[in-house]
Amino acid sequence: MDRTLFSPAMIETFRVCRRAYWFAFQQGQERAEKTSTVLKRFLLKAVAEINRGKIASRSQVQKFLGTHWPSEAVSGQDGGKAFLFGYKVLENFLSRPYRPKGAQLVGVNLKVRARVAHIRVYLEDTIDAIFWYPEEKRLELVDYHLHRLKPFDPTWPQASILVKQFLAEKLQTRWPYEKLSLTFCQIGAGDIKPTTIDLDEALYRLHWPDLIKTIEEMKAPEHFAPHQSSICTRCDYLAQCTAMGHSVCEGSSNAYRARISRTA
Repeated sequence: MDRTLFSPAMIETFRVCRRAYWFAFQQGQERAEKTSTVLKRFLLKAVAEINRGKIASRSQVQKFLGTHWPSEAVSGQDGGKAFLFGYKVLENFLSRPYRPKGAQLVGVNLKVRARVAHIRVYLEDTIDAIFWYPEEKRLELVDYHLHRLKPFDPTWPQASILVKQFLAEKLQTRWPYEKLSLTFCQIGAGDIKPTTIDLDEALYRLHWPDLIKTIEEMKAPEHFAPHQSSICTRCDYLAQCTAMGHSVCEGSSNAYRARISRTA
């Protein structure tokens, strides 16, 4: 299968385990998702509505939950806990939204796609929020998440960071930034916890060729062997699914996709 459109989650999964990439992204079938995945998608949609000003009161939060809550995908005891948690998160974000001083909110839930020159592929990602600092000429990209951010080394940026930096070049015509930053913003029932890093052009140029090499390998992958290492939890997971039958595998695919993209 020859692909021409890639997302950060696809690239990071492929780098961790090629068989996991095939399992999560290549089969092209709709599958059941676990509660945490559905909840995150719902909350990002609701937070976007708050940022747009379409949800501005507690009663509107309740109305949005009543209208859009994915009850078919999230049910039972876990569904009840997820509903209560989702309400607390939205109520908290409504009362204390992430609004940096001196910034203008210029983009919400913006899907950006750009062509990678010379290799005939496109990269695409959704930026949860974009803030423009006119006095600093700085553009801030915001990524909302529910779980605590794992420690990482900014000098070795993940594929998701490199892709956002690449896509930001397309935004520069609208907001002529001289500085670019990325904020990972943890939302929940308590305090909002932002972590901001400055995106360095030199580091981007240094690591970009490796990402391009990975994408070239992803365009028409032919071999999905497990890691040579004797321990690979992702391949072990695949082996267990295979032993239980394809129906179990397919039913777990999207849950595994979310799990692997978080750990990549």
